[in-house]
Amino acid sequence: MWVLLVGLFSIPSVMDIYNVKEMFSRYYIDQEKARKLVPKKWKIKIHENGKALLLIMVQECGKMVLDYLLNIGSVGMSHIWIELEGPHEVLPPLPGTTRTLPTWYWYILPHQLEKPIAHYLFRLAGVDSQQVQKVKLGGDLSEFRSGEVIEDSSGSGYSWEEKSELYSTPDVVTGSHRFYRKYGVRESWAHAKCFTHFLGESQVSLSASEDSVIAKLGFGTALTGFSNPVWVKHCRVLYKVSYF
Repeated sequence: MWVLLVGLFSIPSVMDIYNVKEMFSRYYIDQEKARKLVPKKWKIKIHENGKALLLIMVQECGKMVLDYLLNIGSVGMSHIWIELEGPHEVLPPLPGTTRTLPTWYWYILPHQLEKPIAHYLFRLAGVDSQQVQKVKLGGDLSEFRSGEVIEDSSGSGYSWEEKSELYSTPDVVTGSHRFYRKYGVRESWAHAKCFTHFLGESQVSLSASEDSVIAKLGFGTALTGFSNPVWVKHCRVLYKVSYF
C-alpha cells in the first residue's frame, strides 16, 4: 500500500505513469559544488570534462496510478537529480523495445508535483516531495518549445527554451534509473523501469529565479545543456523508504 509503516522498515510502494511527455535535460556542473549537496555514502560521477551532471526532467503524465489501485489522473512533475557512480547494469529489454540502456544512478531532490493529492500521497508514503503551482512542458513537440515550473505564489521557479532536431524514427528503448535520497531520519530508494521513446536531440537554455530550488543549489541562475524530447508509454517505479 502507498502508506509507510512507521518503524525501521517500510513496505514497497509502486507508482505507474502512462502517456508521459518529457523534457530529459542534462547540464554539466562544478563537481565540488555538487559534492556539497550529496551525502558522503554516495559517490558523484565525474565525466571526462571534469564535471558532474545535473538532470532536470520535466514530465506531463497522462495518468498516474499508485499501488495499482489509486488512479489520480494527470499529473505534472519535475525532477532535479545529480548523477552518481553505480555498478554496470543492463536489464532485459521490455517487450516492444529495441534494447535496454545501462542503468543511470542519481541522488535526488524532492519531487516537484503540481497536483495537491499527488503531493499528499507521496508525503504519506514517506517520499520527499514539494508541491508547486505549475508545471508546463511547452505544448506539442516541434523544433522549438518553451516551458516553466512555477514553485509558489511569489512566482519563483525556472523556465527554459529547447531547440530540437527530431529523429526520423523514434529510438524505442527500455530505460532504467535507480535513485536515492536521505532526508531527516529517512532514506529513500527507488528503481524506475520505463518503456521510452527518444524522439530527438536538443539544446536547452534554462533560467532560474534567485529564490528557486535550482538557484539555491549554487550553480547559478542560467544553465545551458543538452536534452532529449521523450515520450514514455509506461514507467513503473518501485519505492522503498526506511527510518534510521
